[in-house]
Amino acid sequence: MPIRNYSVARKSMVSYVLSCYPETSVYLPKTEILNKKSLSSMLNFYKKVYIKPDKGGKSKGIIQISKTSKRFILLKSRKAQKEQYSDFSSLWRAVLQHTNGKRHIIQQAINSITKDGRQFDLRCHVIRVNGVWTVGGICARLGPQGEIVTTSHMGGTPCELDSLFDKLLDYTETERKEVIKTLHDCILKASKAVSPIYPKNYEFGIDIGLDTSKRVWIYEVNSRPLIRGNFKRLPTKEIYKRIQSLRIQAKNTQKPPSLN
Repeated sequence: MPIRNYSVARKSMVSYVLSCYPETSVYLPKTEILNKKSLSSMLNFYKKVYIKPDKGGKSKGIIQISKTSKRFILLKSRKAQKEQYSDFSSLWRAVLQHTNGKRHIIQQAINSITKDGRQFDLRCHVIRVNGVWTVGGICARLGPQGEIVTTSHMGGTPCELDSLFDKLLDYTETERKEVIKTLHDCILKASKAVSPIYPKNYEFGIDIGLDTSKRVWIYEVNSRPLIRGNFKRLPTKEIYKRIQSLRIQAKNTQKPPSLN
């Protein structure tokens, strides 16, 4: 079980906190509260966006919207039929129906895909042990062909970093080292930025994307990170066991950091 975690209430709050620090804002995709104006402007600029519930997890309720020269394409999952709209007003009416009046965010889409066209992201587990944030483990998550999300709840498959870098991205050894170094920098800085706002949280799961230029992007920070659906399903269990061990250490030794 996660150790003494308290909910990070909204994705928009976390994004705002991270945007306040130069060392973490560089890792953030453009993120705004969803409304008609923000959807229009971000589609015009980025051409593809994701809409997410401001509260919630397990990739539930995520919508992908793309803009082409002739139409807008809305997709909720690989099992759902594509919805196509010729004008923005029709698209907006559909978005209002799908979001059901609840608060959502809109986020710049990151082109985080394998060489065979599958969506992927990285689940990065970080734990505070004896007052020091420590990276417990990182694994990749591969979405099924045609799926817009990667979580196991939606059919995603966890994958070890070596397999991702070697077989699915064709990274060189130098590229791998540089990306891992940047990942650790991003993970630890994000944890330190968010933790003073939620001082009783002893662990986070940070979801990260890697674009085709190998740039690191923070998608969101999860305050109740599960490891069974990710790390326990890896072919080897070293990372899973390491996180379990760190959780025990954290429970026995940690104290919430001072806010002074």
